[in-house]
Amino acid sequence: MLVYAATILLSAFLLFQVQPLIAKFILPWFGGSAAVWSAALLFFQLLLLAGYFYAHVLIRYVKPKMQFWVHSGLLALSLFTLPIVPHAVKISSGDPTGQILLVLAASVGLPYTLLSATSPLLQAWFVRTHKGAVPYRLFALSNFGSMVALISYPTLIEPRMALHPQAILWSWIFGAFAVACMITAWISRTDTDVETAETAAEEIVAAPGITQILLWIGLSACASVLLLAVTSHLTQNVAPIPLLWVVPLTLYLLSFIFCFESDRFYQRALFLPLLAGALGLFTYGIGLYEGNVEIRQLIPALCGALFVCCMVCHGELARLRPHPRYLTQFYLMVSVGGAIGGLFVALISPRIFRDYWELPVAMVVLALLVTVLLWRQSREQMTSVLQWVLSAIAIILVAAVGWRIFTKEHWQLPVAMGAGAVLFVMILWQRALLPILALVAVAFASYLGYADIKKDRSYVRSVRNFYGVMHVRDDPDDEYGVPAERVLVHGTIDHGTQLKSDTIGRITTSYFGKTSGINRAIRQLREQRGALRLGILGLGAGVTATLAERGDTLHYYEINPLVLDVATNQFGFLKGCPAHPQVFMGDARLLLEDMPSENLDFLAMDAFTSDAVPMHLLTKEAYKIYLRHLKPDGILAVHISNRYLDLKPVVAQAMSEIGWHGRLIEDDGADVPYYTGTTWTVLSPKDEFFQGKNFEGNPTSIITPLLPKKGFLAWTDDFSNIISILK
Repeated sequence: MLVYAATILLSAFLLFQVQPLIAKFILPWFGGSAAVWSAALLFFQLLLLAGYFYAHVLIRYVKPKMQFWVHSGLLALSLFTLPIVPHAVKISSGDPTGQILLVLAASVGLPYTLLSATSPLLQAWFVRTHKGAVPYRLFALSNFGSMVALISYPTLIEPRMALHPQAILWSWIFGAFAVACMITAWISRTDTDVETAETAAEEIVAAPGITQILLWIGLSACASVLLLAVTSHLTQNVAPIPLLWVVPLTLYLLSFIFCFESDRFYQRALFLPLLAGALGLFTYGIGLYEGNVEIRQLIPALCGALFVCCMVCHGELARLRPHPRYLTQFYLMVSVGGAIGGLFVALISPRIFRDYWELPVAMVVLALLVTVLLWRQSREQMTSVLQWVLSAIAIILVAAVGWRIFTKEHWQLPVAMGAGAVLFVMILWQRALLPILALVAVAFASYLGYADIKKDRSYVRSVRNFYGVMHVRDDPDDEYGVPAERVLVHGTIDHGTQLKSDTIGRITTSYFGKTSGINRAIRQLREQRGALRLGILGLGAGVTATLAERGDTLHYYEINPLVLDVATNQFGFLKGCPAHPQVFMGDARLLLEDMPSENLDFLAMDAFTSDAVPMHLLTKEAYKIYLRHLKPDGILAVHISNRYLDLKPVVAQAMSEIGWHGRLIEDDGADVPYYTGTTWTVLSPKDEFFQGKNFEGNPTSIITPLLPKKGFLAWTDDFSNIISILK
């Protein structure tokens, strides 16, 4: 037992330690987008499916002694693919999902597949060598090892080790695992008359039916979609970093551990009412996300709801688990569901949806799956306690709908609870519990669909691709004096506005007003040099084009083709700019790496995905590239406005490394109603640049020297520590 447990534990640890490691490796090559993690998870789920399929085929169709030779041979072959250091690739603009899958396959394909196969394979071997044993606790142990790996990576490994040493260390530990797994395979090569035992088992234990198999797949797929959708919600507005990748994944695995360790942990009487509350919390949490509520509220809300939903999915999976005779088939179908969920979120949703609708879809599917599971039980099996539980579910679902429908605070709760009370009376009177519950689930689905369609119709345009969701909306004059304007929204953050009265696109708005750091720096340069060569990382709505004048050269570097489409067709800044801006498509850093020196007077880093800054644009290596494209006396500006991360020490340390000087400009945007508060850093090789009148403070702006933080380590492509800059 100890040999099997230790090998499974080590394999699970390596399996989930490599996920954030390798994803962080490739993140800078694909634009630093949060969608890189979704694509990486899709890859891991597909290889998990491949590993489970391999284990299933090996156990069912290969004799025990030959299993040892086949598996040991593949383990030995995998050692020749080490170390797992991926080779950098160049990408163009567009959807890089295919390239991500290929890069990951070349780097960790065979080792990851063999690690994936370890848990079901060793469980099957354990059953073979320990007759009558129940192996599912080993599955819980496997998930425990995975959870330890995930928790340790952002808290212990990432802050203390660079990426390349991490990859080398992982490769050495994988070598030790390969040896341990070969030993376990040798122990399990028994000549016991397995065929006779299996034939007897087949006569006694019926094979799983198609309905049961579909439920395995459906429950697993639903949990997978919820995991990816919640992760996407979190990382869009902070940063695509391991810290926020692993929190939802850890909860997902924790639910597996609880549900397969013991039947005591998942109790329908507790978790089905909690499921209703979780669905309501998801509905409310989507509103929190769209309203840009503090992440301290958003993370617990979404993660708590995710954990409850995963407990229900995996708890019902545990209730449906088959006889050990069909163990590998069960795990194979669970992995099929996970892969379907990954494909739906990473590949299908960006192509068929114009918004993040995968979360509402998963919510509805889960509600319907639970209804189906309960419907399968005869009425005689349902205890009076369960009837009350299901009644509570119906009440809470109606309450959640009511909460969203009624906007006046004092009407929300009484109306929702009143509707729930009416429904409760109907249930007790008619005793038609499950049909009514099904109607409630359908009503919930209809409401979510209606709410999303209504929201979508409020936009002038909605588009989505690999890099996220963008909306264009028209806002009327408001009570605070802001005139009517057109707004570009990426995720939940405004990425530029144009006044409706500005028909030629020459009025500077939002983050680039006269009191902002970028505007001050360009004005100062213009007074000194006249016509300028300007470079901007990130296009947005194109508002920065208003800062260019006739005779200037204005170059944009933009990775998302939809941004250029929207800026050209829904906004007028590019068309109205007398400098005739040129847009280079691709990741800004990769573009600048390949281009000859742009000889720029000024370069601004203004690249965001929703509120998340691509971290590969802030490393020491990135600054070296920026310096190559600036004149010796050129100026660099970095937009660091962020609700959750304090990026000042990152920029200040990079400034110190290159021996430059800087100013921090914190502007509340109160001078003009259509300005927005910002935080910019402006860097110069000479401190004298900041002596002009353009860098004098005023009541709306605070300008201070940018100073390095003592003990703060410079960020590199190999090292970054997001925990150290959390606000």
